[in-house]
Amino acid sequence: MTEQQETQVKPQPTAVVNGGKSRSGALLGGVAILLALGLTGGLYLHGHKSAVAQQGELDQLKLQLAEAMSKLDQSNSKESEQLAAVGKQQQLLQDELKGLQNRVLDLNDKRPNDWMLAESEYLVRMAGRKLWLEHDLISAITLLGNADERIKALNDPSLMPIRKALAADIAQLKGMPRVDREGLTLKLAALSDQIELLPLSTVSMPEAKIEPDQAVSTNPDEWESNLKKNWVKFTENFITIRRRDGAVEALLSPQQEIFLRENLKTKLLQAQLAVYREQQALYDDSLEKAQRWLTQYFDTDNSATHYMQSELDKLKGEQIQFDYPDRFKTQAMLEEVLTERLQRILASN
Repeated sequence: MTEQQETQVKPQPTAVVNGGKSRSGALLGGVAILLALGLTGGLYLHGHKSAVAQQGELDQLKLQLAEAMSKLDQSNSKESEQLAAVGKQQQLLQDELKGLQNRVLDLNDKRPNDWMLAESEYLVRMAGRKLWLEHDLISAITLLGNADERIKALNDPSLMPIRKALAADIAQLKGMPRVDREGLTLKLAALSDQIELLPLSTVSMPEAKIEPDQAVSTNPDEWESNLKKNWVKFTENFITIRRRDGAVEALLSPQQEIFLRENLKTKLLQAQLAVYREQQALYDDSLEKAQRWLTQYFDTDNSATHYMQSELDKLKGEQIQFDYPDRFKTQAMLEEVLTERLQRILASN
């Protein structure tokens, strides 16, 4: 009986263990369910927030797109209006141009000679510019002659006073002295090239004074004079002293010589510029200084220096500045005739 009781008592611990396992499994299952529910809720909240944010961004993009489309429509509308205005303005300009062309053709048919008269007036104005701005006397005379040929071809007796004034203007210009500016500048340039060949002047020493006769006298009373003369003869082989009265000019250093020659070239270049600018005072001053430096620093006995001095003397006598007429008589007469004819034509229309 004792063994059977022990055998019946042994299964009881197994039941206790199984009961504990079932409780812990249920607890773990509940925790897992709670975690799953929490994770699911968190994912849902995160997804909901993301969806809301994306929806907001999408709405903002839609709003920006709508604004851009509105601005584009407004811009297209403005461009269309501008194109329409430009087209209308272009049409107006074309109409005005066509009207002007018709008027020009009408004027040409009525007074064809007026164009030749206007061309003559233009030639006279060009002659004035050549004379007053460029001082080109020959071109001015040529242009006035061409204007006279145009008026002559018109064969209009009413224009004879204009031709008379043209003849007076041409005669006045032909009576003015002409200067060979190119020739003057070429001569000055040639002289400038010869400056390097000019020799400088050497030191000029004043003549020494002639010493009195040192001959010994036979008169015993002149023993002091004889003693002095003998002493002079004795010492003249050691030291010789000669008195010279006058200023002695020192030689130029090599650097000073270079500066001198360059300054002389500069003066001749200034004279060339003065020829084209018609600056008589500058021209004369430049040549005068060049001559003074030649005389002061260069050998005047040398043939090259003498030639340059003579050429500068000739160039100094040239007149390069003149008083030109302020206005042509013909110009005012032509302007008056053209204005009168134009007013007459416009009045007839």
